[in-house]
Amino acid sequence: MNRQASKMICGSFLPTFMVMLFSATITRAEVISFNFHATSVNNQRVFGKFGVEPADNWINSSEDMMSDLQNSEGNATTVDMTRSGGARSGSFSGAPLNGSPMKAGLQFFGASSPPFTLSQIPYANYKIIVYLTGFNGNNASFVSDGNSTFYWDPKAFSSILTETLQTTYEEGTDAVKSNYAVFGSDAAPLTDTSITISFGLAPGASGGGGIGGFQIVSLPDPPTTVKPEVKEVSFDSVSSLLSLTWSSDPGQTYAVKASTDLSNWGLEVATSIDAREDSDTTTEEIDLSGVPELRDQKKSTFG
Repeated sequence: MNRQASKMICGSFLPTFMVMLFSATITRAEVISFNFHATSVNNQRVFGKFGVEPADNWINSSEDMMSDLQNSEGNATTVDMTRSGGARSGSFSGAPLNGSPMKAGLQFFGASSPPFTLSQIPYANYKIIVYLTGFNGNNASFVSDGNSTFYWDPKAFSSILTETLQTTYEEGTDAVKSNYAVFGSDAAPLTDTSITISFGLAPGASGGGGIGGFQIVSLPDPPTTVKPEVKEVSFDSVSSLLSLTWSSDPGQTYAVKASTDLSNWGLEVATSIDAREDSDTTTEEIDLSGVPELRDQKKSTFG
């Protein structure tokens, strides 16, 4: 991850220095939050901030089609939502579900139900959180994006968010009690501009289930940063000034850490060093006179 640099100056060792990446630029996720309701009564609507990805400006709708869905900032996007013909909207029992996406949604009572499609998704990388619900008598349902399938047993009397990770199901058993599934991740994001979510009862299951809503969450592009390499290093023992130049990427933030034994790297001598925007190298002068842990050390290592 780094390259060490050291040399003799006037009979004494210049400390060995290493520069390490401190953090990458953080891009705020864009979030679209959608709640399927059967009627516009308040207990079927989501108000304020809610969700696995906490967000405001939930869209509460029972429409079969909606275009240019708004994000959490209230700005229109290109995303369109289409419910296939015959999709049924309904509510579910249990006052604890009030005000959450699980209170109502797209109901189903069979193994195959009309799906919904999200199209013109503008994000290069994203994930979708699907909110799952149903009646207490339903012991197992499935939801799929065509590549991954998850199973759940509805939490009919609780809106505490619990993710399902169950990807297989044995007929006649109860699925795990949960109320949301996630398609896509930072490591393996979704990338298609259109996605169809299908759902229904698991094999042999009975009762009724439902899809309460969804969130589309944009994800940052995978990092392409170059590992930093020390280019120049100098140390003035009189002023205790350390000067480092290393390869850097615009938009990145770096830190310099020190160690006296090559095992404990908890000593930060400089933090939050922004890379130069107009160059592929960054130079920083660091005053070590205020670092008492290094005063009596003949040789220190920095990273």
